[in-house]
Amino acid sequence: MARLKLIQKRAKFSLNIPHKILINNVFVGIMKTSEIQIEMPTGHFKITIQSMFPFISAEKEIDVEEGVDNVLAFWDREKWWDRLLVIDLVMWVLQLFLTFPPKIDLSYKIFTYGIFILWLIYEWAIRKNYFRMEFYKKISVKL
Repeated sequence: MARLKLIQKRAKFSLNIPHKILINNVFVGIMKTSEIQIEMPTGHFKITIQSMFPFISAEKEIDVEEGVDNVLAFWDREKWWDRLLVIDLVMWVLQLFLTFPPKIDLSYKIFTYGIFILWLIYEWAIRKNYFRMEFYKKISVKL
């Protein structure tokens, strides 16, 4: 039997969110850790990583071989959006304690609602290709 290793690459302090794993559109299980191994026969497979929200996913076709480490690494495309939304969150907390002048308050509201709408459009546009995926094989050396 061949072995497929799935690795979720993520930032240091990000949450470990579970993902559904499907092989050839058959549900295999839920990935709760950042790395898992699946024993499977050799062959050509379509691997789908799906968020717990059913409309966010990505898929990749791979060839699994015996005698090598078959590795499928994936990560989300949210790096810049996460940073922008953290800045927005800090501004929202500041607004709870400070009263901004009307022009700055209006500018902030336009900015925050505009960013939210752009983020929703972006998420909808990449929903079927949400994760970036990289498949590679490493020769396993056992001593």
